[in-house]
Amino acid sequence: MTLADERALLHRAQTSAAGFGELFDAYYERIYAYAYRRVGARAIAEDIAASVFEDALRGIRRVRWQGKPLSAWLYRIAARRVADFYRARTNDAPLDEFAHLTRDSIGDALERDEEYAAVRRGLQKLNASEREIIRLVYFDELDGDTIAALLHLTKNNVYVRTHRALKKLEMILCE
Repeated sequence: MTLADERALLHRAQTSAAGFGELFDAYYERIYAYAYRRVGARAIAEDIAASVFEDALRGIRRVRWQGKPLSAWLYRIAARRVADFYRARTNDAPLDEFAHLTRDSIGDALERDEEYAAVRRGLQKLNASEREIIRLVYFDELDGDTIAALLHLTKNNVYVRTHRALKKLEMILCE
């Protein structure tokens, strides 16, 4: 979506319920995926995504076009909701969250975990800003403009930081 399209979408979302529905349809899946990758539970990610759009609905009329992707605004809200989740979290996970797992899906999950364990360990050795830039680029698959707006960087700086983080991760993995 071009910035001109996003500006028009913002205007429609601010002036009609149908316009806000378009905003929801355009971004819900990405916001849900962002939340899911951070909390790892479908129901919690759905709740976070829903709260993001509730917050967006309440605040949409106050948003002023700044020439940045709307997704950056939504991801900032989502990041706050994920942080809220972890602040309020208890160590007691309800057992029904795991009821859907079968023996095969558990085996697949364990195999996948083994395959990615080295990468996860490597990511943990990066600092928080390096991990975040890699998550946004490779896991959330955001474009440079959106990441730049989200992190208050220039697009060129996003590419430089991504390159540096990947080089550092590569060195960690080769140890």
